Amino acid sequence: MKAKQAHATLPHVPEFIGWLATELDSPTLVKHAYVDRRTGNEWSCDSLYGAYQAYAWNHPGNARLSFNPGVDSVSNSNALEALRRDLLAAGSDDDLMLQSALDVMAWGGVTARNAQWLKENKAGLGRMVQDVKAALIKKDPDAPILRAKTLRFNSGMTKIYSLVCPDFVIYDSRVAAGLGMLVVQYCKAKGLTKVPAGLNFPWAAAKEGANTVTPKNRNPSVGTLQFQRLRSGSHHARWNMNASWILSQVACHVLNAGNPFRVGATSAQTLRAIEQALFMIGYDLGTATAAE
Repeated sequence: MKAKQAHATLPHVPEFIGWLATELDSPTLVKHAYVDRRTGNEWSCDSLYGAYQAYAWNHPGNARLSFNPGVDSVSNSNALEALRRDLLAAGSDDDLMLQSALDVMAWGGVTARNAQWLKENKAGLGRMVQDVKAALIKKDPDAPILRAKTLRFNSGMTKIYSLVCPDFVIYDSRVAAGLGMLVVQYCKAKGLTKVPAGLNFPWAAAKEGANTVTPKNRNPSVGTLQFQRLRSGSHHARWNMNASWILSQVACHVLNAGNPFRVGATSAQTLRAIEQALFMIGYDLGTATAAE
């Protein structure tokens, strides 16, 4: 049984999809604020759509792909579309794939170790990306390439696969935190004291120094509602598939046809917008993971 089918039948997964679809434009679902550590400015939102409207990612420009630096969702969407086309054009060519992948890492601010790994594993890189892409599209977590100990699947590689696979979100520590926050809201609404297995989206800590004065919190756990930790590799790939499938179902759900996330947007654009909203919320969950 493939991931889509298996995950869809787990307790509370269909209910969560329906609940989030109806709550997507709720004015009370999410009220969140934090201080951006880089700028010192306070960021806040009064709704999930408000989080999307306040989306900001300061990305570099790329002369080769003809996009300028920018911050807002429009600029980032243009950059991602250029990167997506470039990745698809690279195909199985190792040289082209390496250049495309490095440009994605630069956009996402995750160059460091990812760039080193990509360069060291250039031989066969194009074929590897195509094989992982095929397994992800089939939604088959048991595909040999997704179970291989050598699989590199982390916050950098999820960006690549989000661009080459349809209906596939970027699942990094920020998106995971934002999604977990919504699950906490769902559990509270349903009177649950334990996070259902199908909704136990793993979280990862922010990358920052051990002596950081005000560390960012990306663990959505509250009381008995505890979430598992994210592990790179096959674990990350499996939960990236699960999150992508659930959010893609929410993005096209009949119960939110008139939602501002969907007005004038394709299903792919709606899914990306929801992902961007979660990304902004998940920067720092603070001491409370959801609006009371």
